[in-house]
Order: sequence, then structure tokens, then C-alpha cells
Amino acid sequence: MTRISDEHNVSAPTPGRQSITTVIRPATYADAEAVGVLLASALEAKYRPTLGRRAAAALTNVIRDELRTPPHGYWVAERGGSIIAAAHLATAEDAPAVGLAQRLSQIIGWTRTIWALSALSILAHGPLEDDEAYIGELAVAAHARRQGVAATLMGQLDVHATALGKTRLTLWVTHDNAPARALYADLGFSERARRTWRVGRLVFGSPGALLMEKRLIASAEVSDA
Repeated sequence: MTRISDEHNVSAPTPGRQSITTVIRPATYADAEAVGVLLASALEAKYRPTLGRRAAAALTNVIRDELRTPPHGYWVAERGGSIIAAAHLATAEDAPAVGLAQRLSQIIGWTRTIWALSALSILAHGPLEDDEAYIGELAVAAHARRQGVAATLMGQLDVHATALGKTRLTLWVTHDNAPARALYADLGFSERARRTWRVGRLVFGSPGALLMEKRLIASAEVSDA
């Protein structure tokens, strides 16, 4: 668990305002609804056209099941008792998403589920390499953006992936998401591949995506440097 205060964020606290600690920690079962609502809102361009108006409830149903048994890969940033950011780190420790279609269909029905899984498959990363950890989701609440929360949360993912013996982090980001691309570049990610799509342009409003990668440095390597 990592604790940071507002003084460490990009936006410093105003004079006289009490510092509020932000906690970075693994998600728990009780966080499922908050994480589902956050993902549906912050990643609306991904989930609204696929899961529809009940995206938050559908995501909550899936996440709730995944959070029942660790390890699950979900991490959150919490401030003042509220979840303000969430991320998912996929590693070799993650179990396959068994029953995903069933859990989605309970909320949005089978017709929408089949469509959603087909559309979302465009964004799928594919099998992980042995040395790879993959960031499949990163979402920050609108009121908490530009405060260093995303960078701090990503830093914890670095630490966790390194502890698991991974040597690189990967993620996909859409071509037109300039703020996210800039953030990842600042955090040490660089472009490794490009993907273009026709169907994805119609569904997600973007011409394609970039695969970005960051090499991880183990603590022992840092000490030897």
C-alpha cells in the first residue's frame, strides 16, 4: 500500500486547506461498484458504444466476480474514502475470465453481450509473454485529473510487476488520445507497434491504437548503477 499527500501532486493544496492523503492499494470486493462506475464514466468512449447505457452495472457485475478471489490485478487510488482512480494489471498470475459472457448477459442481455464481446475483441492484447505485464485499464475520475494520481498509480504497477519478475509493461492507447499518450511517454513508455482498424473507427471513433512499452528496472539493477 502506498500513501501520498496532495503536496506530492501536480496541483498543490490551496493555502489553509487541510492535506488529504491519497492511498494506492489493491482493490477489494467492496470496491467493485465504485470501480465499475469509474471505468464506465472515465472510459465512456470504450464502454458506452459496447455495453450501452447499463455499462456501469455490467462492469460492476464482472468486476465483483473477479474481486472475489485474489490475485485479480485491480488497483485503486482512494482519497477521503472515495475511489478516484483504478487500473488493471494483467500478469501470468491472473486467471482466465471464465463466465464473462454469462456475467455480462445478466445485466445487458445476450444480444448486447455478443455484440459487446465482438467489438471489445478489437482492443484485445492477446497472450502475454513471460516477461510482460499488461495494463488493460487506467481510469481517473474527472475531478482528480492533472493532480499526479495517474502517475502515482502507474508507479505502483511498476513496483508490483517488478516484484513478480516482469521486465516490461505494455499497454494499448488509441491514436487520438493525445493526453494519455503524453502521460505514458512522460512515464517512460515508447511506441512499439501500431494497429489500424475500420470497424474500430465506427465503434470507438478512433482510427487505431498504439502499443506502448516500458522497460522495468529491478531494484538490484538500480543499486548496481
